[in-house]
Amino acid sequence: MKKNILILYNKLSKIPKDDESDVIEQVKLVTTALQNLKYEVRYLEIDLNLKKAINQIQRIKPDIIFNLAETIGNKGEFTFLANSVLNFVRIPYTGSPLIPMFQCSNKYLAKKELNAIGVRTPKGFTLDEANKLLPQKKEDCVFKGSDVEFIKKIGLKSQQHYFIEEFIEGREFNISILYSAKGPEVLPLAEMTFHDYPEGKPKMMGYKSKWDDKSFEYSHTRRTFRLSKEDGPLKNELIAICQKCWTELGFKGYVRIDFRVTQKSVPLVIDINLNPCLSESGGFMAASKQRGLAFEEVIERILEDAIR
Repeated sequence: MKKNILILYNKLSKIPKDDESDVIEQVKLVTTALQNLKYEVRYLEIDLNLKKAINQIQRIKPDIIFNLAETIGNKGEFTFLANSVLNFVRIPYTGSPLIPMFQCSNKYLAKKELNAIGVRTPKGFTLDEANKLLPQKKEDCVFKGSDVEFIKKIGLKSQQHYFIEEFIEGREFNISILYSAKGPEVLPLAEMTFHDYPEGKPKMMGYKSKWDDKSFEYSHTRRTFRLSKEDGPLKNELIAICQKCWTELGFKGYVRIDFRVTQKSVPLVIDINLNPCLSESGGFMAASKQRGLAFEEVIERILEDAIR
C-alpha cells in the first residue's frame, strides 16, 4: 500500500514577490520526486487560520507531512506556527522541529542561542542601543555608525522585528547540511564571490543578489565550491561549527548556515536557514548536486529523518 504524503506550504499573498512565490516551484519539484518514489501526494495551504489547517490535516490523515511552509501570513517570524500545528496533530513531518524553528525564526534569538553554545556571531545591537555604534564601523543594511539620519529612521521601527548587526568585511559562505544515517553530512562548502564590485560597495548576499535577475548584484555574484589548499584549516572549522549547531540546537532533515569570515579567517554565523529552499537554483540543491546527489536521494534522506 502506498504511503500518503501531505505537502504543506504557505498561502501566498495577493501579489507575491519572487522570494515568496518560489515555494510553488518547490512544491512541484518535491511532488515529482515523491511520485517517483511511489508516494501518493496531497496538498494543503496554511495561513493564520490554524484551526482550519488542523481540521483539514485530521481529515486527510496523511502518513507523513512534507513541511514546505516558509512563512505564515507572509511573515517569516511566524513560520514556527506551522510546526506548532504539526506537533498538535502528532504526525511525522520533515525538517527541523518546533523549538529550533522558533529560535531560528527570530534572528536576534538565534544569535543568543548560538552564543550560548559557544558559536561566534557578529556583534549585535537592539534598536535602542544605536548609541553604541562605532562611527567608523559599517553595520548590516548597510549603513555607517555615523549616519545620524539613518539611525533616526531605524529607531522608529519595531524592536520586536529589527535589530542591528555589525557588517563583517571578508568572505561569505553558505553551507548546507543534510541528514544521513551516520550523522549530519556537511555538503561541499559554497563560497559566494563578488566580481567587479565598485570600491565602497559592500560585498554581501542581499535580496537583489538572490532574486533580482536584472540587478548588478545578481549578475556579479557567483557561487564557487573551489577552496584553496590554504583554506584547509578554515574548511575544517566551518564543518565543525555546522555539526555543532546541528547537534546542540536539535536540527533535523536539512539546513543551511551562512557565515561571514573575517580578514583574519575567523568564521562568524550570520544566519541559520532551517528547511532551506529546495529550488534547483538555490544554494542547498547546488551543494547537493556538487556532492553528486540526485533530487530524489535528497528527498529520501529528508523523509528518513522525519520518520526515524
